[in-house]
Amino acid sequence: MSFAKARASWAQVGAGSVDPFITNQSYGLVQGGHDGRPLQQVTQYNGVNLITNASLRPLTSTTYEVGIDAKFFNNRLGIDLTYYDRKTTDDIVRTTVSRASGYNEALLNVGALSNRGVEALITYNPIKNKNFSWNVSYNMAYNRSEVMQLVPGVNTLELASSVGGWAFVHHQVGRPFGVIKGYTMDRDANGNVIFNTATGYPQRSVLKELGQGVPPWTMGLNNTFTYKNFSLDVLIDGKFGNKIFSTMDVYATRFGLHQMTLPGRENGLPVSGVTPQGDSYSRTVPVKDLRLYYDNLKNYTDLFLYDASFVKLRQIVLNYAIPVKNSKIFRGASVSLVARNPFILYKKTDNFDPEASYTNSNAQGFEAFALPRTRSMGVNLMLKF
Repeated sequence: MSFAKARASWAQVGAGSVDPFITNQSYGLVQGGHDGRPLQQVTQYNGVNLITNASLRPLTSTTYEVGIDAKFFNNRLGIDLTYYDRKTTDDIVRTTVSRASGYNEALLNVGALSNRGVEALITYNPIKNKNFSWNVSYNMAYNRSEVMQLVPGVNTLELASSVGGWAFVHHQVGRPFGVIKGYTMDRDANGNVIFNTATGYPQRSVLKELGQGVPPWTMGLNNTFTYKNFSLDVLIDGKFGNKIFSTMDVYATRFGLHQMTLPGRENGLPVSGVTPQGDSYSRTVPVKDLRLYYDNLKNYTDLFLYDASFVKLRQIVLNYAIPVKNSKIFRGASVSLVARNPFILYKKTDNFDPEASYTNSNAQGFEAFALPRTRSMGVNLMLKF
């Protein structure tokens, strides 16, 4: 053992909303009334009609953590472990409300949220000599979140919904932060789909939890190879354990553009299951009715819910340190070839980037025609004076 250290800390901080004036209701004048007369309307926040909250309180976050940092074999192997426990009270969230009220969202303080987890960093120098060295670092984090309390008398709170109300993001007491809820096809005890004999479509289930939108597991692996004046840095990272609902795949299915709509185009689509009474049920959807049948699939959230786990080659940097000797101007120089987001090494989403999201708010777990991450390649020249 070359080095060892134990640490512990406790902290409590407060925070408010991004907009300090969001507690006040305000109005603005717009043109467009009768004979062009100006009208007064509620001021929007980021394009949303928001019910402000004059009683809004700052959130309070209380955290304690303990950890160890140790190095072995002349500092060639290092281990850094941390355990943390964070409790947030009076968290500030926006929750959706009925648009019949004239608003889209309301601003609320919600009870308590717990985050507990571990973080680990392992560094290793397997090869080290005069001309060549290899350094590896691997970091991993696991976070377990739990909604402990919401507003009095409320056990679940809707944060967001997809277009058409096909999927929802909820805070629910006793469950992780931001669970995805939606509908499935009703099935009997043997797994057979229950069909509504009046419509010929599968019967839809009640609203149920289908997964969580925020990944609990994250990791990164970095390798650095150095040979004389050359160095190669390769970074891989990933996230695991979350789900994502694809609005794009819903519309692709409704318009007959998704590959799941291919069956039945020649001779009709045979479907089978059971009736609500438990009797056998089967029929063939004629070709002329396929459009409506596939359009109806939008009502079953799980058909468009995917495992959002991924592993990406995030960055590659090839660097050459230019020798600078006897220069009165330059202290050092280097030139680098840089590639960012060159490849996705692993994913379970066929038609979109699993890292895509239509919002950076608390409502994580939806994809909506998102553009893929940009792949960039370039040259970097650095001069030190």
